Amino acid sequence: MRHVLMMSVLSLAALLSFGCGDYANALKGPSVPPRSNGPNPNNLPNPNAVPKPGAGQGYMVNHSPVVFSEVLLDPVGSNAGSQYVELLNTSGLDADVGGWSLSDGAASFSFPFGFRINAGARVVICIGASGASAQGVQFAPSFNELPLSQGSIALLRGGSEVVDYMQWGGTPNTFEAAAANNFVWPAGDYVTVPIEGQSLNFLGGTAGSNNWRAGNTTPGN
Repeated sequence: MRHVLMMSVLSLAALLSFGCGDYANALKGPSVPPRSNGPNPNNLPNPNAVPKPGAGQGYMVNHSPVVFSEVLLDPVGSNAGSQYVELLNTSGLDADVGGWSLSDGAASFSFPFGFRINAGARVVICIGASGASAQGVQFAPSFNELPLSQGSIALLRGGSEVVDYMQWGGTPNTFEAAAANNFVWPAGDYVTVPIEGQSLNFLGGTAGSNNWRAGNTTPGN
């Protein structure tokens, strides 16, 4: 009886091995998923025919909380000593800008170490003028008069890292390439110098001339 049972088990195993082996051999070669020739009631698109979106152009957004907010290039009367640049701390925390500097490529001004711009506050830097500096106003006598025809101003950290930048009148300018590499100003882009007595004001948002507008001067506000 045991011998008969053993033979039956061996016969069944051989049968299964033969069947599975044939099925495995039948699956050799490239597999093709089944296709349906039936109706498409939902009018679904063929996923292989749907165009894939390309890479977006993107926008330059300055991630520094401290940015240029206003630039006066052509004040009423003499420009020498009456031009100014305004910085705004857009964050909800005080910003330590001690050691940071402004530069037009020819001259520079550095904030004293430990100097802070309070949260949401502004500081006006008087270009080419002397005076008693305070929390909301700094004087940069080392600067010459900023040119009206074409120029630029850069906010630098560590003397070389461009934190913010803007340029007017034409291109190229000093620090322009570095500003583009740091995504704070598009290369080749510049703002138009406004009429006498009006300043350039940053509206916020992405970097570049599209978000700068000519308007009334509002230093410190």
